[in-house]
Amino acid sequence: MRNITKLRINTRDILTSMVFGVTAGVFASILERVDTILTGGNATPLGYSNTYAWILLSAYLYGPFGALITTEVQAIIGLLTAANPLSWLWPAVNAVFAIVAGVTAIAIQKIRPQSSPKTRIVTMSFMLALLDIPAVYFVMVVVLGLPVIVYYVGLPLYIGLQLLPATIIAYLLLRAMERAGLKI
Repeated sequence: MRNITKLRINTRDILTSMVFGVTAGVFASILERVDTILTGGNATPLGYSNTYAWILLSAYLYGPFGALITTEVQAIIGLLTAANPLSWLWPAVNAVFAIVAGVTAIAIQKIRPQSSPKTRIVTMSFMLALLDIPAVYFVMVVVLGLPVIVYYVGLPLYIGLQLLPATIIAYLLLRAMERAGLKI
């Protein structure tokens, strides 16, 4: 498996990012419906972990453009399947996360080119966890109109989802691809 995140991507990288997006979108359509059943659409823990795991993987392999393609394909599938009451919002919110993850992947490559895949994925995830601070506020308080106390209760949940399940899933997907001998 190559260890270089790219700023420019070729046709094969674009197609792979699209496949990641379709895969993530199929999982999201199922997981976000489960989230809606469990939370009434006010929280998306399963969909969140799925989305950001695929963003991390795509950003690790293909930088900001690959992550953006992956998340936007997934978001379009979410819109078409009405997976969640907030599906209309995810293309914009996830695009910001994809760009941050991709730029972080490029920065890590430049600053510490010898860093391990695990270190890179954890660092990208940490940056997304920091981005959760304003993003969760925006979604919960501004868009949903929930009281600020809900934001304070929900924020640790989303930061935890980013740092634990999403990071672990992304790393396991990367390892599975390596073991399968896929040339990405």
